[in-house]
Amino acid sequence: MFDNPIVLYGLIFAAALLLVDTVLRMLTSFRKAKSQVSNRIETLRHTKGAENAYGELLKRRGMSGRDGEQTIGGWINKMIVQTGKEISQVRRVGYFIALCLLGYVVGLIFVTTTFPYTVLFAVFFGVVASILIIKFLRDRRIKAYTAQLAPALDIIVRSLSAGHPLGTSIALVSREMPDPIGSEFGILSDQLTFGSELEQAMLNMYDRVGAPELNMVTVSVSVQRGTGGNLAEILENLAQMIRDRLMVKAKIKAISAEGRITAWIMLLFPFGLYYMLKTIVPDYFDLVWESGYGGLIVGICLTLLFFGMIVIRRLVNFDY
Repeated sequence: MFDNPIVLYGLIFAAALLLVDTVLRMLTSFRKAKSQVSNRIETLRHTKGAENAYGELLKRRGMSGRDGEQTIGGWINKMIVQTGKEISQVRRVGYFIALCLLGYVVGLIFVTTTFPYTVLFAVFFGVVASILIIKFLRDRRIKAYTAQLAPALDIIVRSLSAGHPLGTSIALVSREMPDPIGSEFGILSDQLTFGSELEQAMLNMYDRVGAPELNMVTVSVSVQRGTGGNLAEILENLAQMIRDRLMVKAKIKAISAEGRITAWIMLLFPFGLYYMLKTIVPDYFDLVWESGYGGLIVGICLTLLFFGMIVIRRLVNFDY
């Protein structure tokens, strides 16, 4: 049988395929297990006790204070906190300087070679790029948190139905769910353990996350503690409402896809057309700049383009 080279090559291919499949499965399972470990639990392994882990997590995320009342210094710092990234002040300054240097290079290549205007463009580029990157990271984390919120509420509902207290149900979420919701509910559990009120602790979690759905959960729990009622039933209804809300959001995103891509095309097309003509005919716009009104014309066009983007954004950004 092994005298036939086709059979021999087939066996070698099958053995190699099984080896590659085994290695990939091992790597995938390792990465999956590592990604599902809560950041809080990992911190607990390297610190002495839950209280130290709690303070260490808040410190690394740029937050401080006692009894859950963290001081979030300004809007930018709050946005950075809601990204979930552990960025020190030195690294923040370093990232901003790097973006300004990148803006300086972009300004020299595409805008102007005049030093003062290039520096202004570099600072403007650094500020805008920093805000956009922070907003992107924040929105991505809120999206991941919102997708995990309904299953987390289901865990709490099942735990409450089994007769466990609310604090134990919240701690169960921190152990069973991956980040970002695992660490956030872990901090919530630690705050309750240290004596914080549930309403204040949940408000602090909303400040750390910023998800609108979490605000509804916070308000519902606060009202329930004040007026009474079946908390498990309330949370179950909230979980279903969050799932329906996510479904409606996905439908709206699909319906408005054409309008959103049109907005991006309208934004990028003038710049693409300008640099295409500039590449094909380098002196095509020389008459515009030599007339003395080039800067004014470009400024007016950019202003109209900006307001057009706002109008299209308002048309395709639906409330739900």
